Amino acid sequence: WRKTFNEAESAETQSDIIKKVDEFEREYSSYQAIASLNYNRNVNDKDAKAEKDYFDSIGPVASEITNAFNQELVNSKFRNELEKIWGRQFFSQIEMDLKTFDPSIMDMMLEETKLRNEYTQLIAGAKVEYNGETYNLAGLGPFHKDSDREVRKSSYAARLDWFNGNADTFDELYDKLVKLRHKIAITLGYESFIELGYLRMGRSDYGPNEVANFRTQIVDYVVPLVKKLNEQRQEILGLDHLYFYDGINYKEGDPKPKGTPEELVDKAVKMYDELSPETGEFFHNMVDEDLMDLVNRDGKMAGGFCTGFPKYERPYIFSNFNGTDHDVVVLTHEAGHAFQSYESRKQPLVSYLWPTMEAAEIHSMSMEFITWPWMDLFFEEETDRFKYKHLAGALSFLPYGACVDHFQHWVYEYPEASPQDRKNKWKELEAIYRPGQDYDGMPFPESGALWQQQLHIYQMPFYYIDYTLAQTCAFQFWMRFNNKDENAWNDYLTLCQAGGSKPFSELVELAGLKSPFKSGTLKDVANEIFAWLEDVDVKNL
Repeated sequence: WRKTFNEAESAETQSDIIKKVDEFEREYSSYQAIASLNYNRNVNDKDAKAEKDYFDSIGPVASEITNAFNQELVNSKFRNELEKIWGRQFFSQIEMDLKTFDPSIMDMMLEETKLRNEYTQLIAGAKVEYNGETYNLAGLGPFHKDSDREVRKSSYAARLDWFNGNADTFDELYDKLVKLRHKIAITLGYESFIELGYLRMGRSDYGPNEVANFRTQIVDYVVPLVKKLNEQRQEILGLDHLYFYDGINYKEGDPKPKGTPEELVDKAVKMYDELSPETGEFFHNMVDEDLMDLVNRDGKMAGGFCTGFPKYERPYIFSNFNGTDHDVVVLTHEAGHAFQSYESRKQPLVSYLWPTMEAAEIHSMSMEFITWPWMDLFFEEETDRFKYKHLAGALSFLPYGACVDHFQHWVYEYPEASPQDRKNKWKELEAIYRPGQDYDGMPFPESGALWQQQLHIYQMPFYYIDYTLAQTCAFQFWMRFNNKDENAWNDYLTLCQAGGSKPFSELVELAGLKSPFKSGTLKDVANEIFAWLEDVDVKNL
């Protein structure tokens, strides 16, 4: 390819080669995604693990092949014509990718993947003894939301004791990852991993300064509102004091979806049929082609995600239903990702199929709110309680998201810090972003180690502020749908169809939204959300 590309006499010929390379990338990424998915579906399946290990081992080699071609591409003598054909974003993405790789770091990249996989195995293999039974971490979820405070407390104690028992392993693993990532960054010529981390995330139109300013806005405008929401929740629960395990919103426990997992999917079919012709077609495809694995079971990786198979133009939804209201949130959140992937499947380049993460989370988080008119299908008489909990929870999440981000910036700025230093820093940041958190003397969170259960910190450094940026955008869609803005659906659809063909700030503009980085955006959004929540007669929920 490189030879033919360089010898090409016209932009058209080079364009044809770009298409061929793109076809290869679609195929490779599809098989890689299938291997990864099969492993996540059953981490004890030796064949699935072998196949995932194979793709992990050839990943850096594939990167090297792609990068060698991309190097020629960005230096093409027909660069201007190619930009007109494929768009500026294509070249911008490639230039960032090239800055994240060099053959000299190949072994270190393999080592990083190996360490990330160790975290996956540790979490997926967790066996927690509770009330004479053995649970994985997802299986404990319903007990954390129980209406009985003692059950909540004891189930959290069991969960956190497991983490505490493995705390040294988690410390050691993270220490290795941080030092390795720092070494990779230094080898590539960066001062620290922060710059490299931003390049890996594909952030071309903002940097750490804008993010730090956004975090400050969260501290100034959202933290005080969350304090009021917690006081409101304390009143609803009739408690003298809130401990961290009092994460429910109602005395009787949080609303639960009505029906079996199969019935929830049937209700989702009806919901997406009624929402729009596009969502109807998309969701029927997901069901008819068996593109979802939704229910929690032994050996299945925790969490929920959406992946995609570009060669087949299909997304796939993975989650762990456990009977809580989160099941419905996952069905709408991951379906938002999957719908975007489905709508942008005709984008001409594989790199345009998904946007960068902070933009991708707009589709998912907005879909959670766009589907509000159908929540009565799932929650019946508990619908108002679900909506209050959902919106209050989304606003309350922002400070935690900012805390995780601030922590990671500090960690990679001071890679030589000890595990104890990191725990001390986490406690210091929690006091700023989450004042009043009371861990009731439980050793694991009291030690400042709570961040160890956040997989993004280990697996995908700097991928967390994305949720807060996207949430600020999704809140704007909530406001527009709530205020019956007739252009809201078309703007959302346009955003989904654009895929990753533009950077974050341009996608936000395309969707008719205000940038979260713009001073005043977060203040206005948070105040409107809070006004709606304050308007709710909480005593009658």
